Amino acid sequence: MNVLGMDLDVIIAFLTGSVGTLIIKEAFNFINRKVDFNRELEKQKFIRKLDRAEEAMSVYFTYLTNLVEIKKSFELVIQSTNEDSELDISIIENIINQNSSNLTSLIKDHFPKANAVHLYFDLEDEDSWNENDNLELLESLADVKDKDEEIQYWLNLYNSYLEKGEKERAEIYWKEVEKVTLVHIESLSKLVNILEKNKVAIYNIIKELKKQL
Repeated sequence: MNVLGMDLDVIIAFLTGSVGTLIIKEAFNFINRKVDFNRELEKQKFIRKLDRAEEAMSVYFTYLTNLVEIKKSFELVIQSTNEDSELDISIIENIINQNSSNLTSLIKDHFPKANAVHLYFDLEDEDSWNENDNLELLESLADVKDKDEEIQYWLNLYNSYLEKGEKERAEIYWKEVEKVTLVHIESLSKLVNILEKNKVAIYNIIKELKKQL
């Protein structure tokens, strides 16, 4: 059959070729759009991971700095007690209190958000730090606080009777101060050890985070 001088087979081939070209072109466009979408998705995912990693790094480094200062302060207390040093303990206590306050604020205000980094990175290490370590740290802190209060109790009695001129009675309470101080040193030593473990665990998290990033 001839239509306007064109063979029907030619027309069909032309139309089929045009449709085929459009289909192929649209298929390529679809693939390109999908590739672009996946690429943008990966980009946004990486940016989000980077943001969470930077935020976590900042929090962990700040935590580590304060933790090291507290640990050093406790070590100074132990050293000064063992060596009967004239180092002003009140200065060390102020350092401990300030760093403890910083850590409390950090854990309360920033740690929950920083911990979102665990959604993107595998940072868990039960050998470095686990729930039992958390419990031991809390118990150790409570024990140190109890010993602090007990020492202060006996020290207040000692000073009270010393001011009254009752030296013999005061001496009794001073012996209690010395007795509790020895136990206190043991509590502090235990706390220093658990703080050291916590320091190493946090440092390992930072290293692993850098590695995975």
